[in-house]
Amino acid sequence: MLTPAVARRSLYRRLLWTSLASILLIWLLLLAWFYWEVTRVGSGYFDRDLRSLAESFANLYSVDFKEPERSHVLDQQINQFSRTYADSPMRHHEFAYRIHDSKGRVLAQTDAWPLLSTPALNAEPVNVGRWRTVRVASDNQLVTVQVAVARSFVQRALTEILIFFLLPLVAALPVIMIMLKVGFGRALQPLLNLARAITERDPHATTPLACNDAEYQELKPVFNSVNQLLSRLGTYREGEQRFFADAAHELRTPLAAIGAQVHLLAQAESAAERAALASQLDASIERSAALVGKLLTLSRLDAESARLQKQPLDLARLAREAVARHVPHAMTRDIELAYDGADTAPFQGDAHALDSVLDNLIDNAIRYCPTGATISIEVTPGFQFVRLAVADDGPGIPPAWRENVLKRFVRLPDATATGSGLGLAIVKRVVELHGGTLLLTDGLHGNGLAVDIRLPVTEG
Repeated sequence: MLTPAVARRSLYRRLLWTSLASILLIWLLLLAWFYWEVTRVGSGYFDRDLRSLAESFANLYSVDFKEPERSHVLDQQINQFSRTYADSPMRHHEFAYRIHDSKGRVLAQTDAWPLLSTPALNAEPVNVGRWRTVRVASDNQLVTVQVAVARSFVQRALTEILIFFLLPLVAALPVIMIMLKVGFGRALQPLLNLARAITERDPHATTPLACNDAEYQELKPVFNSVNQLLSRLGTYREGEQRFFADAAHELRTPLAAIGAQVHLLAQAESAAERAALASQLDASIERSAALVGKLLTLSRLDAESARLQKQPLDLARLAREAVARHVPHAMTRDIELAYDGADTAPFQGDAHALDSVLDNLIDNAIRYCPTGATISIEVTPGFQFVRLAVADDGPGIPPAWRENVLKRFVRLPDATATGSGLGLAIVKRVVELHGGTLLLTDGLHGNGLAVDIRLPVTEG
């Protein structure tokens, strides 16, 4: 069953719509500010102009000004006031005025003066019914004028103001969208070039990515992150190749020995000779199996770096159980193996991986220590970390070699015991995955080797 296609998210569209929304918001804010400035009661542009018109009327009638020149001037001022706020002229019934002298006599008024209450002299314009009116006195106080404008004209003026602001926006919107589309297309071209450079690369190449557009400030973090990833991938691949090459080399010798021993076993004539060869064959198979097991352990730890199965556990109990598992082996070598740590040590970690750490450390100590040696395992809980230490009084490792033996397939040149050179590498990897530290120091009483591990304590 086909599922409906889901629209792909687009950074380009996001920039386009964000920019359009910003332009519209600024435009609307300007419109709201201008609308408020025009319509503000008392101090808005409209009320100030209406009051100024009334004062002009009063001053014209307070001086000796002959007709019809005075009426002509009044008509010009009315038309100018009308054109300021509306393209269509003010209708005859939308404007009215009445002029009184100081004795209250009517000097002039429009033909259809509405019945309006008389507002306070020189007060702010007020709404009276369907009119907006104001009353002022001339400079010499000889004449008072009351001017009224129909509120229908005010509404028409406000509508034309809205059209004045919105019509250009609607007309310019397609042009703005085209300009933004072209502009963003060109601005995002470096991102497309970087994507093309990544896509066209050889999948097996780990050399740093080269792109001329990577110097842009916005692209530099992406470019640097890609190169850092390639660097880590290159390092990982080199390590992987070395690992497989070393593994093949290490497996070749025991497999060749097994083949030779099988051939000799087939040609053996006596039962004693066959028994001796079978014992050697079992030992070779056991060593090969141990090597393969350690290779698989390292492979799992590398592949599951971020997926440790961490859970609450008692590291002291794990250490005691590991000691109990290795006591029989230690007894065959007359080696004293003991646990000297705390009774409990709560910790949050991977039990299987930590068991592998303990087994490798104890097994190494038993194999490399001479008869009659002592091996001590200690677990000490702390506030910030848990300390795990395995110390012995055996031959130890020279300080100059202590860093190298933590690498894979590295063994001391004069080592007498057999081994794969992977045990300490496994220990180091598990400690790293738990965020801990590992230090090789002198062992018991200044002799032998001590492996000191500190694992950070984490909550829950």
